[in-house]
Amino acid sequence: MLESSTDNPMQPENLANAPRCGAKTRSGKPCQSPAVRGRNRCRMHGGTNGGAPKGNRNAWKHGNRSAEAESQLKTVKAIDRDLRLLVKIRTGISLRSDELDRLIELSIGKIESY
Repeated sequence: MLESSTDNPMQPENLANAPRCGAKTRSGKPCQSPAVRGRNRCRMHGGTNGGAPKGNRNAWKHGNRSAEAESQLKTVKAIDRDLRLLVKIRTGISLRSDELDRLIELSIGKIESY
């Protein structure tokens, strides 16, 4: 049987001498587990996780709020507004003053394009 300087034969000496985790348990006592090499926490308290990536990539989930997507959304909303205006004209629904102004703008734009 090998002789060891620790009292517990199941725990190697290098593990017994390893720095301890700096986290506190639920009871408020310090964690007694050895810290992961190069870190201040054990594997149970996040020592194996490096954390979130640095920079603005943390917030970037998809391109729905990119400048290109915003400009496309603005164009689609303008076309939708114009189509709703044309539907109101076709069905004979009375127009508000801002809708009349938009109708005049659309008409002038069509005339200038010829």
